[in-house]
Amino acid sequence: MTIQRKNDTASIILRSIHEDAESICAGMVTEAEFTLAGQVMEFTLSSRSISDIRARWNSLLRGIVASEQALKAIRESR
Repeated sequence: MTIQRKNDTASIILRSIHEDAESICAGMVTEAEFTLAGQVMEFTLSSRSISDIRARWNSLLRGIVASEQALKAIRESR
């Protein structure tokens, strides 16, 4: 088994389906690289350290949650 060290290069890919994938991705432009195919969105994070990728992962997830909450508020106000 390989032991990961804090300064090892790391990558994370998150693939998800969402009915408003285009809107979610629009809110993530500054957070991560992404691809969008219909309702399928894929975010890619890469970093030179595990500590940094952890921080970027947390920012990405907070951004996705915030985007979803904003979309929910917009839907409910209609």
